[in-house]
Amino acid sequence: MRNVRHKKVRENRRKRRIVFMTIGILFFIYLTLTMIIGEKGLLTYIKLKSMKKTLLAETMTMKKQNEEARRQVEAMESEPDRAEELAREYGLTKEGELIFKFDGQQLQSDN
Repeated sequence: MRNVRHKKVRENRRKRRIVFMTIGILFFIYLTLTMIIGEKGLLTYIKLKSMKKTLLAETMTMKKQNEEARRQVEAMESEPDRAEELAREYGLTKEGELIFKFDGQQLQSDN
């Protein structure tokens, strides 16, 4: 009788150990998957890091463009003749001016 009880106790312990080990392994798998593919996981981190690098490159490009535009504005302010020249290239005129456009053909004289 004592042996039967002792065997049952050992069997119950073994079953409990298997259940706890299974729960532990499943919990470990859950934590691992969460760390890799979760909302704040490794894959999200890698994607955000790549996006950050792209945005930093775009920011640097925009800063360079802004600096170039700032230089052009300063040049226009310091050289009004250059501003007028550029305005005329874009077809702008002063008030009251007329624009005559020629098609580029030379006139031939009957000499």
